[in-house]
Amino acid sequence: MAGFFIANLVGLSIVLIALQFFFDVNPFFSQKDTLFKRDFFVITKKVGIIGNTGFSPKEIDEIKHARFVKELGQFTSSQFSVFGGISQQGGQSFRTEMFFESVPDNFIDVKSKDWKFSPSDSSIPIIIPKNYLDLYNFGFAEARSMPKISEGLASLVGMDITLMGNNNTQQYRGSIAGFSNRINTILVPESFMTWANERYGNKKNANPARLILEVSNIADPQIATFFKSRGYEVEGENQAVGRMAFFMRLIVGIVAGVGVLICALSFTILILSIYLLLQKNMQKLQNLRLMGYSKSAVSRSYEILSVGINFVVLIGSIAIAAILRNYYVDTIKTVWSDFEQTSILRVSLIGIAIFAFLSVVNVVIIRRKIK
Repeated sequence: MAGFFIANLVGLSIVLIALQFFFDVNPFFSQKDTLFKRDFFVITKKVGIIGNTGFSPKEIDEIKHARFVKELGQFTSSQFSVFGGISQQGGQSFRTEMFFESVPDNFIDVKSKDWKFSPSDSSIPIIIPKNYLDLYNFGFAEARSMPKISEGLASLVGMDITLMGNNNTQQYRGSIAGFSNRINTILVPESFMTWANERYGNKKNANPARLILEVSNIADPQIATFFKSRGYEVEGENQAVGRMAFFMRLIVGIVAGVGVLICALSFTILILSIYLLLQKNMQKLQNLRLMGYSKSAVSRSYEILSVGINFVVLIGSIAIAAILRNYYVDTIKTVWSDFEQTSILRVSLIGIAIFAFLSVVNVVIIRRKIK
C-alpha cells in the first residue's frame, strides 16, 4: 500500500503539473493580440533544378480546404516589363528595372484611401515592404552618411513608372501608399494588376508562385506537418511561432505520458496489494459470508482503504502541483509581461475525474474477488 501511495502520488502530480503548465503557457501561442487579430502565412514551393512551376489548381484547392485555413489568396505577378525612376531637377537621377505583385485587398495590412486604380488614372499606388526602408536607413544611408527617410517623407516621393509589353509602352506616376510589415514584395492593387496583365502581359493563366493564407490558429501542430509533407516553404516569423508551439505541446505530452505510465504502474501495484490482502484473509472472509454478512459489508473495509488512499493521493497531488507552479510562474513573468495565471480548478477537476475512475475500478475488483 505504501508503494502504491508513493508511486501514484508521484505519477498523478506529474500529470497535473504538466497539464497546468500547458494551460498557463498555451495562451502565449494561441490567443490573438488585440492589435493584430489575424495570423498569416506566405507559402512557396521549393525551387529545384527544373525551377518552380507554381501551385496547380488541384494543390490550391487542397490547401484551401485544409482544416486550419480560414482564407486563401494568390499572388499575381506582373507579366510585363516595369521600369521605375526618381526624377530631380536637372534630369533623372535614378532608374531601375522593377517588378510588381498583387494580392487580394483583404490580406493587406496597410489601410489607405488611395489604394485603388482605374484605367483612366495616371497614377499607380504602391506598397513597399517596411524592411526595404529599414535597409536604406540603417544600412545604405548609414554607410554613406546620407540622410535617413521617415515613412511620411518617403510617401511624398513620386516615382516615374514605365510599363512595356505587347508593343505597348505607357508612362505612369507611382505613389507610395504605405509600408507593409506582412508581405515582402512590391504591391500594387489587384484591379491594376488584372488590367495591366491583360494589356501588357505576354503570359496567360500562369500558376501562382506564392500563396498567402489566413490561419485559424497559428499554434495548430497540423500546419507544420501539412507544409513539410508537401514540400512547401513558409516565409516570415509565424513559422517559428508554430514550431515552438508544436514542440511545447510535444514536450508536455511526453511529460504527461510519463506521469500516466507511473499512475498505471502504481494502480497495478494497488490491485496486486488488494489481491494479496484478500487472499491472505480469504478464509476469514468466507466465514463471514457463511455467517450471513452481505458482500458489501465484508468488502466495505477494503473499499474504504483503497478509496481513502486514492483521495489522499488526489489532495496531495493538487497541493504539489500548486506549490511547483509558483516556481515557474515568476520565471514566465520575466519574459511575458502580460502573463495571467489560469485557474487551477480545471486541473483539479481532471484529478477528481482520475480519482473517481480509479476508485470505481478498485471497488469493482474487490467485489468481484469476494464471492
